[in-house]
Amino acid sequence: MDPQGMRVVVVGVGRFGALHARVWAEAGARVVGLCDVDETRLREAAEQFSVESVGTELSPLLDRLRPDAVLVVSDEDSHAEICVVALEAGCHVFVEKPLALSSADAWRVHTEAANAGRHVVAGQISRFAAPYARMQNSLRSGRIGQLCALRLRRDFSREWFLSFGDRVHPVWESCIHDIDLAVSFVQRPVVRVFAMQSEAALEAAPSVVTALLEFDNGVTATVESAWLVPGSAPQTLAGALELSGAIVGEAEVLGLEGMLRQRLVSDGLVEWTNSGTFVPDLSLWPEEDTSIGGALRREVDYAIAVFAGRRQPDRVPLKEVCWGVEAAEAVVTSLRRRAPVELSSGGGVDEIRS
Repeated sequence: MDPQGMRVVVVGVGRFGALHARVWAEAGARVVGLCDVDETRLREAAEQFSVESVGTELSPLLDRLRPDAVLVVSDEDSHAEICVVALEAGCHVFVEKPLALSSADAWRVHTEAANAGRHVVAGQISRFAAPYARMQNSLRSGRIGQLCALRLRRDFSREWFLSFGDRVHPVWESCIHDIDLAVSFVQRPVVRVFAMQSEAALEAAPSVVTALLEFDNGVTATVESAWLVPGSAPQTLAGALELSGAIVGEAEVLGLEGMLRQRLVSDGLVEWTNSGTFVPDLSLWPEEDTSIGGALRREVDYAIAVFAGRRQPDRVPLKEVCWGVEAAEAVVTSLRRRAPVELSSGGGVDEIRS
């Protein structure tokens, strides 16, 4: 590996791709190449980050640069295929959520990574947010006894659904966060799913989802999401990437000897101005002394350490990420069929049965 820093290529240089380029550079990596299908956006990003090697096709760029890692921050439906291209080129991969839009593609990436002897780290950022990490530690330490059930809810601003929430099925945009959290708490695969959506939401029905998950050890989890938070709600996102709107939610972990509860919106810090109320969440990507901190920086530091061989891939095991994709796929299937779905998990490509 380059002694001057890990050499990375960023695929997808939109708003979030640019954020990743910045935080990886701040973490000590060298952004040596950029790839995007939008040539205008590509030129702007190249100028912003002083990167000379750019291209609209990934394979020629990888052949020329031979980077250590590829960051996949492109549209969701391209993630799995780009992961495979990068792995075949001998690169480690960081891929934003979701890893894939099907369990077959997720396990294909898992297999390709094993065959290539390379690591794939999925950007399930909630695992690195301090409140969820504390809940994870409390659960692992036995403070609440045997885990029985989880309740997870995450709601988004209504205007977000109109602008990007239906780019793919909303389950892959919103529910995937809490499905992954549930898998991280239980550390087992889901075997049964029943999901419903609110027909009262009319054309936005898929944006209002309630899902019940059963794991193979008997633990259950409810996952709820609604993209209906009104514009009058306080803005919550703060830091290097601000979106006008709110994420409102709660997480509960129930054990035989206690429970844990976390709320995304807290009145620990509130700003009242002439333009409205701001209740900033400082856990995701706050700017700290001109650098990006929070969960995003911890996620990137973890990925760099895994790729460099300095730590095991134990924070976001790829197997668990694949289990999460299986569960999300089953939720979408249950919504479409309006029926329960069973998954026969065997560590490979699972068959979904209704």
